[in-house]
Formats: sequence, C-alpha cells, structure tokens
Amino acid sequence: MTRSTSRLLAVAALLIGGAVCASADSVYAVWTLDATFTDGLTAVGTFTTSGGSSSVSPSFVSWDVTFSGGTLEHDFIDSSSTAPPGAILTEFPPNSSWPTGTDELLGFASEPGFTPYVDFFLGSVLTNAGGTMTLLGADSCDGTCYVLDAQADNTLTGITVPEPSAIVFLGTLLSILGAMASRRRRRVS
Repeated sequence: MTRSTSRLLAVAALLIGGAVCASADSVYAVWTLDATFTDGLTAVGTFTTSGGSSSVSPSFVSWDVTFSGGTLEHDFIDSSSTAPPGAILTEFPPNSSWPTGTDELLGFASEPGFTPYVDFFLGSVLTNAGGTMTLLGADSCDGTCYVLDAQADNTLTGITVPEPSAIVFLGTLLSILGAMASRRRRRVS
C-alpha cells in the first residue's frame, strides 16, 4: 500500500468517525418560548432538553421561563439557581381533555404544591432535532384559568446544540487535516 493510499484511508476514517461522533453527540436542544395569554400574561424564556421521542420524555438540563403581566406572575427557574425553584415536565400520550392534535404537554409549576401551573399543548414532541413547534393551546391556572391569546404570535422554537466533545473532535480533525496539507505543500516546494 502506498503512502498516499494509506493517508487517504486515514483521512476517510477520520471523516467518517467525525460524522458519526458529531451526529451522536448533538444531544441538546435549546428551546425559546414566547407566548401571550388572554389575561395579558406573557411567557418568555428558554429551556434546554436532552433526548426525547414519541414515547420517552426529554430530560430538562436547565430552564428559565418568566411569566409576567397577567394574574399569574412567576419566574419558573431550575433548581440550580438562587431563587425558589420551579418544576418543568412533559406528559403523553394525550388525554381526551387536551386539544385535538396534541402530541405532548409541556408544563411549568411552582414548587411545592404545583400551584400555580401553566400547561402548553404541543403539536409534536420535544426532541433534539429542534425546529418550530406548534402551540395548540395552553392553560394558565392559579384558581382561575386563562388560555392562549389566539391573536398573539405564540411560538416555541428549538435549535440543536452539539455537545462540547463533538466540537473538540471536529477541532482535532481539522488540525490533523491542516497539518497533513501543510506537510504536503512543504514537500512539493
């Protein structure tokens, strides 16, 4: 086997390994929520998930969603923060009281006691793929319940974020390829 053939095989193995590693390690999705309720309550913030499918709830890595304006003002934050924690969860399969087409419920609640709470009805499940999620409805309850304002631009958008190990692997791969190209140029000149 010639040197150029063995180098080509090494580069191909690195590229294939990098592609497999990068796709396997893209395990986080950062979701941005922006919703308005009929009583003027707004829900704005982000949460990060890992995993999730049509039969498995995602793990929530962190969250910071603030509800302000209407009757249910509350800052639902993760338990690693210094302020009082809130709970975040998903539920499925849909039950008969959910809007038609709901695949998953995303809920926020105050701890302890889970009152007040806010439930969002999602048109698809939360996964690492991210994307734009359809909010089919929501309930905001603290004794009295309010629903999403149909006139507002209610959105839930997620972006996939690679795990740091994938970024390190990609950097190493690019460094090796750069060094090989540099050696080749020096030999030619």
